[in-house]
Formats: sequence, C-alpha cells, structure tokens
Amino acid sequence: MASSIPYDPDDFDNNPFAEPQISILNNEANSPASSSQAPSTDSPNGPLNNSSIEQQNPPLASPSDQNEQQAQKAQNQTLDQPPGSKQPKLADNQQDNLKNRKSNLSLLPERRSKKYKIRLLITAIERVGRKDPIIKFDAYTNLPNFRGTSFKDIRRTHNELVKFFTYLNGANPECFVPAVPPSSTSSGIGSDENDVKVKQNLQEWFDRITSNPILIRNEEFIFFIESDFGYSPVNKGRPPATGLKRKTLKQLQPPYDEVTELAEFRPLIKQIYLNSQTLHHKLEKLSKARKTLGLYENELGNRIMELSSLEPTHPGMANMWQKFGKTIVVKGDIESVKATTEMASLGDGLNLIINDSYVIKEALTNRHLLMRELINAQANTKSKHAQAAKIRSRTEINPLKVDEALQQLTDATKFEEDLTIKIKRISGNMLIEKQQYLQHFDKSIKKYISEYTRKIIESERKTLAVFEKIRSDVRNVDENGGLSRLGREAYPRHKTVSVQSQGPEGDSWSGDRKTRAVVPGQNALQEDIKDFSKPNQVHRASTASTLDSEENTIDARNAASLLGGSTF
Repeated sequence: MASSIPYDPDDFDNNPFAEPQISILNNEANSPASSSQAPSTDSPNGPLNNSSIEQQNPPLASPSDQNEQQAQKAQNQTLDQPPGSKQPKLADNQQDNLKNRKSNLSLLPERRSKKYKIRLLITAIERVGRKDPIIKFDAYTNLPNFRGTSFKDIRRTHNELVKFFTYLNGANPECFVPAVPPSSTSSGIGSDENDVKVKQNLQEWFDRITSNPILIRNEEFIFFIESDFGYSPVNKGRPPATGLKRKTLKQLQPPYDEVTELAEFRPLIKQIYLNSQTLHHKLEKLSKARKTLGLYENELGNRIMELSSLEPTHPGMANMWQKFGKTIVVKGDIESVKATTEMASLGDGLNLIINDSYVIKEALTNRHLLMRELINAQANTKSKHAQAAKIRSRTEINPLKVDEALQQLTDATKFEEDLTIKIKRISGNMLIEKQQYLQHFDKSIKKYISEYTRKIIESERKTLAVFEKIRSDVRNVDENGGLSRLGREAYPRHKTVSVQSQGPEGDSWSGDRKTRAVVPGQNALQEDIKDFSKPNQVHRASTASTLDSEENTIDARNAASLLGGSTF
C-alpha cells in the first residue's frame, strides 16, 4: 500500500494507512452545491440541547482554509475602500480578540436569533409554618415542542427549583447559571417583608435564567413547565470531575489559557467570593453585638425607671427618670430591630453575591478541567499516530493490527476534535456572560448598599425622634431648663417655648442651610463676587437681624445654629 504523499510525523491529519484522495477533496471544495446545502444552525423544530446543537453545526474548515478565507475577506474589504481613505489600525491583541469572538460566535447558534422566549411570572408563594414553600407561577412561551403557549397555576416547591438549578448547572458548562435564592430572609419567616423579599428574589432568578437563550432551549425546560406537581429532573448533567478527583485536580496549576479575559476573570471572581464572605461574617458579628446591646439597654432602662422612687419631694425629677428609662428601653428595641434590618438589607444581598460568585468560580474551574482533558487527548492522539506509523514501518503488516490501530487513531482524533469545539464554545459564551454578570453585580451591589443606607438612616431618625419626645420633660424639671442640678444655677430662665428640632423643613442639627445665598435666576458667580466685595454689610445685617429675633432665646442649640449658619 503505497502513498504519494510523504509521511510527516507532526501532521496528525496524515493517515499513514490511507490512500490520498486529492481529486475527491478538490471536487468537494469546488462544488457549489456543498455550500448551499449546509444545515441551518438554529433549528425551528424545537428547543435544542447540547447534543442536538453539536449535530446541527456544520463541519469546521481546516486552518489553512480559514486563513485563506480571512485573507480573501481582508482583500475584499481593502478593495472596497476608497483610494484616499485611511483604515483604522487596531492593536494586535484587539485584533486577536475580535477574531476569537467572531469564531466563537459561530459556535453559538442560539445567540444569533432572539425569536424564542420564555416568561415566568410568580403569582403567589404558599408557606405553612417552616415547611418548604410552594411557588405558584404562570409561564408564557413561543418555543416549539411545548403543548401550548401559556401555562397557568404551575406549582413548584423551593426544593424542586434547587434540583432544576443543579441540572442546568451540570448540563450547561458554558453558562453561568445564577444560584437559587434561599427560601427565607433574615427578616424572619411569617413577616410581610420576608414574603415580599423572597418573591422579588425568585422573580429576579426566573428572569435571569429565561433571558439566557442557551438555557431556554434545553429540553429539561419542557419537563419543568409541563410536568405535574412533584417535579424531578428527567435528564442528568454532571461536572467533568467530582469528589476527591476534583479536589486533587484543583490543587494543580491551571493549564495555559489563551483567552486572557477568562484567565484574569477567575481571580477576580474568587476575590469577590472571599471578600463577600468576610463582609458577611463581620456583619453577622455586628448584628449579634447589636442584639446584645439592645438587651443591655433594656435592662438599663428598667433600672433607670426605678430611680423615680428616690425623688419623693421633686415631682419633676421623678417624672424625668420615668420617661428617660422608658426611652432607653425603646432605644434598646430599636437596636434589636436595626440588627435585623442590617442582615435583611445588606447581609442577604451579600449572601446572594456569595452564591453566584461560587457558581461562576466552579464553572471556570470546570473549563480548566476540560482544558486539561484536552491536553491529555492531544497527547493520546499523538501516541496513537506514532503507534500507527510504527506498525506501517514494519516489513510484515498484520491486517488485524492495522484495523485496530486505525480505529484507535480515528476515535482519538474524533474525541480531540469534539473536545476542542466544546472548549471553544464554552469560552465564547463565557466571554459574553462575563460582561452580563459584571453589569448585574454592579447594579446589585449599588442596590444593596443603597437599601442598607436608607434603613440605617431611618433607624437613626427613629432614635432621635424618641429622644426628642422627652426633651420637654427634661427641660421642665425646673425653671432653669433642667440644668440647675448640674451646677449651673446662674443659667438664665426660659422665656420662650422650646421648639422641636425635627420638622418638615429639615433638622436643626443637620448643618444644612435653609436660606439661599444666591437668588435663583441670576449668575451664581456674580452674586459670590458681590458678597465678597461687601462682606461687612451682608454679614452685619444678617447677624443683627438674627440677634434681634433671638435675643431672649440664647441657649446651646441656638448658639450652634447661629455659628453654623454664619460659618458654612
């Protein structure tokens, strides 16, 4: 069996036992019918799973053909340019990234069309005590292979949602599947805020998984929506390695990654995961400390109320001790509520970030494991090729050994090609979902911090309002405003009624000016110049009018407001 093509050990496509088929290859390459009969990438017949997608993908061209096609495209683009126009020059790494994204997008036919959609709307959440809640939702879809376009009153428990997520995460290694939110929040089971938060989180999770065109084409979505109560995944999807093998492989150095964005993305995700865990742990400790503080303040308030019995001759002091003790008890309750609010606003948000970042980190680890498996497959193919070449070099060739060597070489080459295409598909989709997750993370962390800040401000304002209620009781202990017991008997007596420091126009302690230095409609810069040009007139007039109006109400608060108004 002679071959007209010389044997090259580095060329894996050169089968040492096959006859050259140059004329057939040329005929197939030159025939226009072969390109016109290529199968469509997006099947209109139904949702696509991973196996169906790989079957519908057209065969990849060889590297030499791809280079020729790219050179021809570049030449055509150059000819289309007008003679005097300048072509924009890109950096080498940008050009490589652009080429990689275009080639990876050809392996993702689901993202070419936005025709098919699924919409899931939660209508209610049923909960009996601390049992697993039942989520009731409606589904609307235009995907084929469904029995209809709308499905009402679908019931799934939270545990069934976790099973569905576990399958999607294992069966779609190219996707960053969002983690399922917990069935309860830190607000406590049974509270209205807990039910609202759980419903919002689950609705957001439904929106995120249905916005992924790869996940909605999975066949398991049909069983998830159309099956009766008591859903369990029909198909099975597992990661490349589990258990002890996975732990062992994770200890090794990751293989070389030619996709720089994903190589830099995994350390970032791991840092987000670890920092979020640290913040959540410290917030838990702060919450426990606040609850302990609230208990101690309750005890302190009860002890202060007992001091009212020591003032039998002074009714004002007895009333003041009673009111002040009740205020400290209320402040302790506010601290306990604040501890719960901190965990419900920021703590639960950090917990969602921790779960999502862990899923993404493990997905990137699965990609590293597949890359390591590809390296082993390439080494296996090379060894099978060398073994076949060794058999060919013998003087006496056994046909059985030849067939066995050919079969092993064909299987090894096919496995390597499939694994290469799979890794390219995973890398291409992860590059797309990386940007989506970073945008979602930025939006979520801003929302959690904003909610946490608003809750803390509301709590502090409640504390100030509680102390505001007993201000008049403290001031009315005696004619000197309650300060005679502090050794300030010479303090002038009150002639005016004490005004509330909190009102609809703002707080007197906030330091914000309630008067405008610049008249609206005029140039601010010109007004500032006028003020600085006549400082004595403006400031003397404002100071004189203020002193005249509050001549008889000079106390610590008014002095601070005067200083703040004239200084800032």
